[in-house]
Order: sequence, then C-alpha cells, then structure tokens
Amino acid sequence: MQDELTALKPNLIKTVAETEALLATVAKEKTEVVEPKKAVVDDDVKKAEAAAAAANAIKTECEDGLAEAIPILNSAIAALDTIKAADIKLVQSFKNPPGAIKLVMEAVCVLLEVKPARVKDPGGSGKMVEDYWASATKVWRKVGG
Repeated sequence: MQDELTALKPNLIKTVAETEALLATVAKEKTEVVEPKKAVVDDDVKKAEAAAAAANAIKTECEDGLAEAIPILNSAIAALDTIKAADIKLVQSFKNPPGAIKLVMEAVCVLLEVKPARVKDPGGSGKMVEDYWASATKVWRKVGG
C-alpha cells in the first residue's frame, strides 16, 4: 500500500498544482469580470428602485386625486340627470342669459372646440369681442336641441 501511495504521489502533486492554478484563474476572473459586472448590476438595481419609488409616488398622487374627483363626477352626473328638456328650452330662449349660464356654455364650446362669434361690445365701446353665447345657440341647433 505504501508503494501505491508513493507511486500516486507525483500524480497527486500534479493535480494539486493544476487545482491551485485553476483556483487562481477563477479568483482572477472573479475580480476582473464578476465583481465589475456585479457593481454595474447593483447600480442598475438602485436606479430601478429609485424609478419604482418615483412611479409609486405618482401612482399614489393620481389615486388620491381620483378618489377626490370620482365623488364630484358622480355628483355632476346625478345633477345632469335632473335636467329636463323644458329646462334646456328655457335656457335657449334667453337673448342675454345670466353670467353663470354664459360661463357654462363657454366651457361647453371650448370642450367641443367651437370658436366664439365676434360681435360688437354690448358695453358700447365699439370694439369687437368674442361671444360664446351665439356659438352655443348654433351648437344647440346642430344637435337638434
């Protein structure tokens, strides 16, 4: 058995040397390749986490705004459900409606991208002013109101 061990000793020394060389190569590759890539990946992870945090902040802000807007929207829809055709006919019949009605119809015209009519200033200045009321009455006629 001693003879066998003595015969295998050069083989063992050679294998140990090869293993040590392989370990040195692995250690070198680790410091030259793996660690720099790990640093790049860690940097990318930090950037991604920052972007995710920013996105979550925006999401939270949007959800808060939506939580505030939904009840207002539902209230507006409920208010629209109370309007009758007779109410619209009454508003259409106005030659010079109250300011609140003019403001609402101006907003409707802006949303529908209807340009205002140019009319003489009713205040008597002689200048031409933009009047959405005339445009709003044209919108009503167009939709059959």
